[in-house]
Amino acid sequence: MKALSHQLINTNSQKLLQITLTDKKLISETGTPKKLRKTEKEFSSSEEALKNFYKKEWAALKKDFVLNNKHPKIGEAYLHKFIGGGYTGSLSFQHTPKGIFIYKDEVDSLIQIDEFGTVYDEIKLPKQLAWNIVYRGHTNSLILDIDHYIYEYELDHKSFRNLGNKKSFIDSFISVADNKTAFATLGKVSIINNLNILLWKKNYTLQNIKGTTPFCGKLSKDGKLLAFHNTVGELQIINATNGKHLNTITGSFEMITQIEFTNNNKLLVIREKYGTWGMRYFDLSNNQEIIIQSLEIPTNTKNINTFCFNNNQSKLVLVQHSNVFVFDFINKTLLHNFNIEHLVKTCEIKFIGEKLGIRTDYGCFSLYNV
Repeated sequence: MKALSHQLINTNSQKLLQITLTDKKLISETGTPKKLRKTEKEFSSSEEALKNFYKKEWAALKKDFVLNNKHPKIGEAYLHKFIGGGYTGSLSFQHTPKGIFIYKDEVDSLIQIDEFGTVYDEIKLPKQLAWNIVYRGHTNSLILDIDHYIYEYELDHKSFRNLGNKKSFIDSFISVADNKTAFATLGKVSIINNLNILLWKKNYTLQNIKGTTPFCGKLSKDGKLLAFHNTVGELQIINATNGKHLNTITGSFEMITQIEFTNNNKLLVIREKYGTWGMRYFDLSNNQEIIIQSLEIPTNTKNINTFCFNNNQSKLVLVQHSNVFVFDFINKTLLHNFNIEHLVKTCEIKFIGEKLGIRTDYGCFSLYNV
């Protein structure tokens, strides 16, 4: 096993922790930069030593230490910061010009930090459980799905506005494009412009499948199209400007949990829940599914827990359990893969510039070099 070394700092006390793992030996150096105390411990196996390496790091993170690595290798972290245990379905975060806003469910607030883990503010939410957060650049605001209420938070005025009025059941989504915002609640899909003026709304019905409801929606980046899914095996493509139904994609998929328009709205990328539990790709020129084998992860099972693209969609990241697979989406080739640190089962991922932000269910927020 290759040597592993992490340095953490507590910015309040200026104390350092340097932990280094070499095969079965764990070396810890603690104290101030001028006075470090060194301890060494040999373990019976390299696996046990690695487990204790992360156990020691996690204990420090929970005591307000932060990992800052200015020059990480591919697959290594720039940042580890303890946020607090997250409800597994609500691990939302969003980057903005004013920092990164991370949902903390223990106190139902947003923590505002920079890319070094410095906390600038903690914003109390009007409701609990922020399922999703997206940034709307034209208004410098956050659009939030908070327990199926739809809110806008204005960063400049630090104020919330309720866009959805009342709480929906389980049928809600939010999506932001260059000039439009889409959200669904209470049986209606609504499209508003950047002045929050309603452009159109359309009724929908819900399909209940053994207590689970298929429901998902996504705007294309240019705001011209809306993909909407509320029926097993069906996905509607709608003109986002006027609400006109354009096409219905049908297939063997069950429930869709993520959607992205790519290749200038020529290719639709979805992640399926149940069924294959994996990635599906649809050619929008003929609404037919296509197979892209070069984008399959090199494992026996092809189930995917979550995925995301970088801003120009040159990179596609797929997550299976704790494994991250980074693809060159233009050339459809696997670039590399690595493991997520400080994770139990699930995580939320988003690109922050060219760094990959990961919020885990163990309570850690990280930035990785991909």
